[in-house]
Amino acid sequence: VIKDYDEEFRMVAAKDNQQVRLLRTQVIHIYDDDDDDDVCLNICNYCRKTLLKMRYYDRRKRRTVFFSCVFLLLLLMVLLVTTFVRESGSVIVTDDGRQQSASPIVADESAQLQYNSTDTIMSSAAAVSTISEVTIPEPFNTTIANINEPFETGRDMPYFFHIPRAAGSTVKDILGRCAYVRIAWNATATMEGLKHARDTQLVQSGQVDMITTQYLHEGATLFDGQEHRGRCFTFMRHPIERAVSLFHYLGIASHEPTYDPQLRYISIEMWARSKRIEHNWMTRFLSNELLGDLTPRHLEIAKAVLRQKCLVGLMEEKSESWLRFQKFFGWQFYTQEMRECRDELLNWKWSGKHRHDLVPEDSPAWELLYKQNILDMELYDYARQLFVEQRSLFQSD
Repeated sequence: VIKDYDEEFRMVAAKDNQQVRLLRTQVIHIYDDDDDDDVCLNICNYCRKTLLKMRYYDRRKRRTVFFSCVFLLLLLMVLLVTTFVRESGSVIVTDDGRQQSASPIVADESAQLQYNSTDTIMSSAAAVSTISEVTIPEPFNTTIANINEPFETGRDMPYFFHIPRAAGSTVKDILGRCAYVRIAWNATATMEGLKHARDTQLVQSGQVDMITTQYLHEGATLFDGQEHRGRCFTFMRHPIERAVSLFHYLGIASHEPTYDPQLRYISIEMWARSKRIEHNWMTRFLSNELLGDLTPRHLEIAKAVLRQKCLVGLMEEKSESWLRFQKFFGWQFYTQEMRECRDELLNWKWSGKHRHDLVPEDSPAWELLYKQNILDMELYDYARQLFVEQRSLFQSD
């Protein structure tokens, strides 16, 4: 009987435990009628041994499958991390939560200016450009007054170029909360907001005393250049310090549209190699080249805009910068309470304050951030020169 059923047992046992149990029951039932206990017992024992053997092989197969899956999962994680680290594209991160793609990395050791992962920097031999040859784009050139022209009350309006993580919120807080200046803040933070402000003639309406935005050239369309002119001023910060501050800030600022909690779990080196990092933000927005590759000419346009149109303040010279702004635009802090409010927000209780570790200048993170912001580094050095030169505007004071 065992021999007769041997092939069937093997075939069934290889497929399903349930079928083995059913077959065992059937065999017992068949031979139970013959009242042959020995035969039934032999068949039952055979079924039991077959079932146990089959379960043993099932368990071993399950363990093999389990460890294989674990191995494949670990391998996949390693590949993902490697891919993430080696990514070299770019995304421009803006305050309104939009991410704008830029170009992949291009390398050319023969170029005198270093290439980086977002901007194709042409060599100085191939692209010779001087500031004197640069034309500032319209309508910005027409609607924004030159820095050497006197401020005309009733015609000119303060126009603040807000660079993220460069004291922009501090300026708006001091003027709005301490001096009671009416500021177009959220209304001009996005392209859509600026379009609405232009359609409703916000500047001409007399409802605001100051315009602030990061979209410098788009915001210039709010002014007509005749009866209403913008007077540009800005705070600038060392590009690497600003990048480090932005990295730590966006990982915790849940109220920001660009909030990214994943930044809390990666190193700044990984962030500097990824698509999430900004690349030459100041040069892009000053030259109005938000998406395409940057060239030395864009850097010269950014320099020309600062030199001809903007009153420049520096984070490293925050107190003197603020005194210049206050004097140039005639802002008054009449009472002791207003002055204390200003000093508190300027010096130790500014909004968005977040302590974090600094990046040493000789560290790998510094080198990575430098390569990603090489144009902004040169622009910032130029802004520091302008800051010294613009001191002559206030020499008599």
